[in-house]
Amino acid sequence: MDRLQNTLAPSADKMQSVLDVVVEKSGWRQISGPLFRKYVALFLAVVCVALLSNGLFEIWFSYQEHKASLIRIQREQAEAAANKISQFIKEIESQVGWTTQLPWSAGTIDQRRFDGLRLLRQVPAITELAQLDSAGKEQLKVSRLAMDVVASQGDMSSEPKFAEAVAKKVYYGPVYFRRESEPYMTLALAGTRRDAGVSVAEVNLKLIWDVITAIKVGEHGQAFVIDAQGRLIAHPDISLVLRNTDMTKLTQVIAARAAGAGATDEPVQVATDVRGRDVLTAYASVAPLGWIIFVELPLEEAYAPLYDAIKRSGALLFAGLILAFLSGVFLARRMVVPIQMLRAGAARIGAGDLTQRISIKTGDELEGLADQFNDMAGKLEESYSGLEHKVEQRTEELAQSVGELRALGEVSQAVNSTLDLETVLNTIVTKAVQLSGTEAGAIYVYDEAKQEFELRSTYGMSEELITAIKAHHAGAGVAADDPVGKAYATRAMVQIPDLANEAATPTLELVLRAGYRALLVVPLVGAGGVVGALVVRRKAPGEFPKQTTDLLQTFAAQSVLAIQNAHLFTEIGEKSHQLEVASQHKSQFLANMSHELRTPLNAILGYTELILDQIYGETPEKMKGVIERVQSNGKHLLGLINDVLDLSKIEAGQLVLSLADYSRAERLYRGGISCQCQEARAQDRGTVGPAERARRRAPARPGSAQPRRQRH
Repeated sequence: MDRLQNTLAPSADKMQSVLDVVVEKSGWRQISGPLFRKYVALFLAVVCVALLSNGLFEIWFSYQEHKASLIRIQREQAEAAANKISQFIKEIESQVGWTTQLPWSAGTIDQRRFDGLRLLRQVPAITELAQLDSAGKEQLKVSRLAMDVVASQGDMSSEPKFAEAVAKKVYYGPVYFRRESEPYMTLALAGTRRDAGVSVAEVNLKLIWDVITAIKVGEHGQAFVIDAQGRLIAHPDISLVLRNTDMTKLTQVIAARAAGAGATDEPVQVATDVRGRDVLTAYASVAPLGWIIFVELPLEEAYAPLYDAIKRSGALLFAGLILAFLSGVFLARRMVVPIQMLRAGAARIGAGDLTQRISIKTGDELEGLADQFNDMAGKLEESYSGLEHKVEQRTEELAQSVGELRALGEVSQAVNSTLDLETVLNTIVTKAVQLSGTEAGAIYVYDEAKQEFELRSTYGMSEELITAIKAHHAGAGVAADDPVGKAYATRAMVQIPDLANEAATPTLELVLRAGYRALLVVPLVGAGGVVGALVVRRKAPGEFPKQTTDLLQTFAAQSVLAIQNAHLFTEIGEKSHQLEVASQHKSQFLANMSHELRTPLNAILGYTELILDQIYGETPEKMKGVIERVQSNGKHLLGLINDVLDLSKIEAGQLVLSLADYSRAERLYRGGISCQCQEARAQDRGTVGPAERARRRAPARPGSAQPRRQRH
């Protein structure tokens, strides 16, 4: 991006200086008014945006295509090098493989040595071959760099080149350097038979350097190879290889190793190389070894063609801007004078000079605009003659609208202020006829019990027509051929422009004989269905205007609300009467119940009092306690009956509060007596044991010196 800015900066400065010269030559600063400058700036901006957008898109797509092409070429080179290295390793494996075919025996040593020497002659990359028996003992070693050794019996069983070769049939050792000059690696192959042993070859990897050095990417591009641990094993700069450089910190190496481990991240295409330069990078894996080959090209060299294209685009943009500026100046000069003439003519027309005409002969849209100004002045001149008529017409429309709003307000006030259905319906039908421009109207209410429409309110109709229509609808139900019946069935407005053209029905004949030719029926649809119909009649035939139909639908909604309010008021009255009757029955029941209960209860209380006063002789001590409890509970029950009677008085509004003193000890004593009665009933059921009954004692009576003894 910095390189791009540095490329475009000189072009921008040069463009500014050239534009300054053009401005001075064209007389820009001598032209007064902002219109000229706006047109030039707009034209220049449009051309600049077009050229700049085209250049940016072209640069962007060229950048992407160029980058993709370079990455593809580098990847192909990396894959070709990886294939060469893989083929090199596979060929050595196949050559070493036939040395593991024979089983070990004392008689095969000479034959194996002969085979090893022949292998060294046939495969120059192998510098040393060692053969181990099935126990991991070294039986033979032939070498280009050292003396041959036979039956050294060196134990190699614990070394990876034997253990892993036996386990995996093949072993690839790490790369190492001999005398810090050439890279080597260990290749071990196990035979297919258990007693065939393992052949270990030391392979010179100088061929890998030749493959890497042969890769040419541009002038400064390069390729390098890293092993599975991320160490550099081949590079055009041998010093980096001999220093055993660790490449695992490079971004492209991290991404490539992660991709080899199964990660799905996008491969890195732009990274930094080991020298700190920004490069385009691509890689390929050497399948059997786990090595990775990278091919890199410096960004400066990779994007050099793109920078040249940017310079060419900048030059074209600069030339286009100059041409656009000159064209804008020329066009703006031709537009300024006609526009100034238009402005002056419009100002005179606006000042009231309607005889003013603008004369422009440019043969373009400006001339057409001048003609439109002239036509406008002529129409304005004509409009003054009919302006008064239009004002009167508009005043009439406004008066009609005001009348409609006033009528709707009166209808709403009638609906909200009274529950008299007849009054509300009369108001609605009157206003509907007056505002719709008709001569008569009526409102029908649907009676669900009789399954027929009942005429409830009329306006402008004669008594004879009202009587005839009521007689026709009485007991007739809902006729399908009647306009009201059609509106009921379809729940939609029914309009008859001319009754004379309709099929004859009893209702239509009555209306037609009364002199009416047009009819409009609006159903009154509520939440539960059709509750009635609003009908207006006109003596002149023809369609009803949409304004009239919309207004009548509004009146219909008000009628539905009035009918529903009347029904609700009737239902509330009926429910109130039912509640009043139920309250009377309840009061009568409470009065009867109190009389029937108080009489025997007073007798019981009287007899217990006589027994306690020993009128009938001396009362045993144990019986006194029981009779006292009977007397106490009887008084309690009598109090409850009195409370029920007080409740009746409260509902009747006749209760009188009476204040009196009471004894707290007496109240506690009565509570204890009540509990003792409950215990006695429990004893009768066997729920209280003898020990519990012996423990309990009766409470002392108020005013007594000693407590009474409880009956056991």
